[in-house]
Amino acid sequence: MLSLPVNMKKKNNIMNLFLFIIFLYSSHLFIEKYYIINDEMPSQHGDDAAYFNTAFNIKKFNVASHQIEEYRVHRHKNTIKPPLYSYFISIFLSTDKKFKDVTLECIYQKNINKICHEFVQNSKKINLVIHIFHAILLYLLIFFFTRNNFLSFAGGFFILSSTYFLNNNNYFMTESFSSIFVLIHSVSFYLIFTKTKFRFLNLCITSISLGCLILTKAIFLYWFYLLFIFLLFSFFYRKLLNIKKINSPNFFYYINFNHIITFTVVIGLLIFPWQFRNFMEEGSFKISLQGGNVIAERAEYLKTDISDIKYGVIYYIPSNKLKNLYQEKLKEKFFMFDESHSNSHYRNSDDYETSYVLSKLEWSDKNKPDEVFKKSVELIKNDPVKHLYLSLMFFVRGVFQETLTNDYPSVLKFISSIVHWLSIIILPIIFLIFAIKRDKNFLLTLLSIFTIACYSLFTDFEPRYGTIVVSTLILILMKIVNTMLYNRLNYEK
Repeated sequence: MLSLPVNMKKKNNIMNLFLFIIFLYSSHLFIEKYYIINDEMPSQHGDDAAYFNTAFNIKKFNVASHQIEEYRVHRHKNTIKPPLYSYFISIFLSTDKKFKDVTLECIYQKNINKICHEFVQNSKKINLVIHIFHAILLYLLIFFFTRNNFLSFAGGFFILSSTYFLNNNNYFMTESFSSIFVLIHSVSFYLIFTKTKFRFLNLCITSISLGCLILTKAIFLYWFYLLFIFLLFSFFYRKLLNIKKINSPNFFYYINFNHIITFTVVIGLLIFPWQFRNFMEEGSFKISLQGGNVIAERAEYLKTDISDIKYGVIYYIPSNKLKNLYQEKLKEKFFMFDESHSNSHYRNSDDYETSYVLSKLEWSDKNKPDEVFKKSVELIKNDPVKHLYLSLMFFVRGVFQETLTNDYPSVLKFISSIVHWLSIIILPIIFLIFAIKRDKNFLLTLLSIFTIACYSLFTDFEPRYGTIVVSTLILILMKIVNTMLYNRLNYEK
């Protein structure tokens, strides 16, 4: 195998470093020009308000509580949301010096004072740092796979200039933060099966990133269960076939018992303390006690007549022409799918008397997440055909991710929409192509496929949920483009 002379390698390294510095400087100029901090305060209502509130209370009172009133902070702690994003935000919150008198009550006042307003605006910059790190990480990972500075720059800039992620910096949501762990986990999991060197290290990174992901979005606990079963099956399959040959192409060769133990122990050490804390607080050994509400919210849509589900699809597709074709029917049906409507399925899902799930429970069970979860699953099992139709509807909703804001150039909004909208459609197609070809690149797509499937099948797939797979799609596309360029060069030679 030919190799470059040492002096040539040094020149290449210097050039790569120089181009990376150019990327960082370009990022700085771009953010300086296009980063917009709006005047919106963190939401006081809904479960998502828990992230910022919890971060503030951790910083000020050292208690993971989402309560606004100070006298309730120590009495009612946060068990509805995983903790990692809030803990991360709390590290960088500034609550001393001129911000020492800031309170959550002050922040949520209608006429917010200048200091509280400045505190929130200053806090939003933490999300900006997360966003920039996300773009830099994608740049470095693309370069790791392609050694192509142009593709790396393009991929990193896709994320950096995303009007969705830019605008999302104004809100304390977990999408940018969890995208980082999705990206790290997907790459390290892929490297376990494709790189002989550092396999154990990649296994540890896979485990740590998944543990962090579970502590950011509890739905990924189910990915842990699936991976554990997969690793266990791989180990016993290997033993059964007595696969020993070190250069064996068999996929299951790479798994041994130490891998399974390491994977389980690392994740257990990360998530167990929070589960134990929730058990002590609420008597439930879970990452989040919100799961019952989420699945009940989804089960609420089973009230929809199966013939009306198509109107939900039309409602979620951002096409005025299509909506005009069904204008009359949409006027009658849209309220079911419009979450802002007072009689929508979303709004009814937590009403004790009208909720499709809660109305079927005993009064004493309506506040028990486990009972709500069981009843929701039971109702879904009783109507599997409608559930699948609804899953298709929510898949469509997830495809058309929100990039709404009028403060950015049209070209940025257009590019962001194309990249975001296509991510949910293209990733399953890429997965199928790789799987049919038995190409190990399909491993890069697995977590994203799980994410899309879970959100489609078991949630109402709010458009922002799907954004966490966008950077993985960009990485895979850049990897494919690089392979095509490499093959073309070889062909021309």
